[in-house]
Amino acid sequence: MADINSVISDVQGVVKGELTKLLIESYSDKERQKGKRTFSAFINPDEYSLTYNAVIDKTNIPGKNANANDVFLHVQPLEVTLKFFLDGTNVVIDKSSGKKLDVPQKIGEFNQVIGYDGDVHKVRYLRLTWGKAAWLRANQSSFDCFLKSASFQYKMFSQDGTPLRVIITATFTEVLSEPIAQAEDAKKSPDLTHVRVVKEGDTLPSLSQDIYGDFKYYLEVARANNLQNFRDLQPGQKLFFPPFDKNIKTSANA
Repeated sequence: MADINSVISDVQGVVKGELTKLLIESYSDKERQKGKRTFSAFINPDEYSLTYNAVIDKTNIPGKNANANDVFLHVQPLEVTLKFFLDGTNVVIDKSSGKKLDVPQKIGEFNQVIGYDGDVHKVRYLRLTWGKAAWLRANQSSFDCFLKSASFQYKMFSQDGTPLRVIITATFTEVLSEPIAQAEDAKKSPDLTHVRVVKEGDTLPSLSQDIYGDFKYYLEVARANNLQNFRDLQPGQKLFFPPFDKNIKTSANA
């Protein structure tokens, strides 16, 4: 949690022209081209956390030893948690206005720029930038995301009840634009074991085409899953797609 020392440090940095403020750019579209809005941190967070979570399926794979059950499914979107410290006392002066920060106004700005967009009935697409902050990936200078949750902790009030100090704890979930998402998506790799849940209209050849880039593996997938009839797939059914040698010969292309 930011304290008076971090507040003073931020103020000194601004005076010396050395401080880079955390900036959040907000857009109405996933490609981050339209409806741009910006929110600048009043005082930079004194810490932030990144959460990485891999999802493992422990269901038995037909024909596999019970000790070798664990199957990597996917990595959940990264999450970043930040704390924004708003101070409306005489300790810090708002550089843009030369006055004390209007805390309720800044909270309203946070909500308008970062939160739910009522005009289009969806969340805003965000981009976090903060100098040379590390966002996990190599050479990643920003973090594309949306606001997952925010809590507001009110710490000090004026005599009429106006909040003077607030800590906003916000968690952001990564959501990439389509070109970047496709470049990052490792689920298409034929060298990994994949798990798919059958949807209405799915066929084994089409699923094999999607995962391996070639439908010819569908008979091998049927054998790996002990399917008696590869045409009889049921919605909700879980199928395992193991890695195959690309030079495999099956009756599908014999």
